[in-house]
Amino acid sequence: MRKIELPSEALAEELRDHLQDKRFTVANYDKAHRTLQFPDNMNPSQWASLRSAVEKWTGGRNLDVVESLKLQYSRPEAKQERVSQGPSLKELKAEATKKTENLTPDKAEERYRYLQSIPISDLSEAEIVERLELAARPSEKTKNPK
Repeated sequence: MRKIELPSEALAEELRDHLQDKRFTVANYDKAHRTLQFPDNMNPSQWASLRSAVEKWTGGRNLDVVESLKLQYSRPEAKQERVSQGPSLKELKAEATKKTENLTPDKAEERYRYLQSIPISDLSEAEIVERLELAARPSEKTKNPK
């Protein structure tokens, strides 16, 4: 639900009456929290119109309109993903270091070019860490300049 919170019950009732006079439907009025609640299915233009009416109403009342953000999960399995995470970054880094230490300079460069040719969004976390390890590794060209 979208809601408007007010500092006092009297102001909440006054705004509710004002909005009803302007033909805005208040879905619910919560006296305990001094909030006017509106349905989520309001389209953006309706909400903008309601917000504009509220801003005009606040003029001369020493009130400021303050927007707030609400975060929520977009899908129910998002909580479960956090719980069942894979290996930690330290583990991935240790694994990538062990894997890249044994590569010859040519093989390391070949592997780096391969990982670099793939968009980063398509790489797994382990491959991203490996790519970073290979990038940090000094190449033979910089070691022995001719």
